[in-house]
Amino acid sequence: MSEEKHIFELRSVWIGNSDGDGRIMADAGSIEYGVPASLGGKAGRSNPEEMLLAAVASCYSITYALLAERRSLPVAEIHVDASGVVERQPDRSLKFTSIHLRTKVRMDGGDEAQRKAVLEAAQRAEKYCLISRALQGNVEITVEAELI
Repeated sequence: MSEEKHIFELRSVWIGNSDGDGRIMADAGSIEYGVPASLGGKAGRSNPEEMLLAAVASCYSITYALLAERRSLPVAEIHVDASGVVERQPDRSLKFTSIHLRTKVRMDGGDEAQRKAVLEAAQRAEKYCLISRALQGNVEITVEAELI
């Protein structure tokens, strides 16, 4: 068993019925959330579906940056566009079935071998990302990477 353990906490408050309002409070501040507008909710606030995509994209970006740093790759910027597919299941529930990350990477110089290593690291980052690993076996995550 691992000796290293990290605990992350936040608070969520929901007021009202299914068309109510939620707020998440964490160390960095608070986020208002609710049912997505595409599912009949109010516009102008976040929703769990976007927050899951944000968790995947941000974790992936940090993991990618760490991998590049450890290999001394000249990565200057990592841009990630994330899209997720939610599908109605036979039991009428909704389920995330896939997430696709479109990654564009800007390098500061580098040779052909480093460019190849940067693109390979884009794929490896998804495999090591803590959030991707939490979804593994339940949601398909794909990465499409290009240098800009």
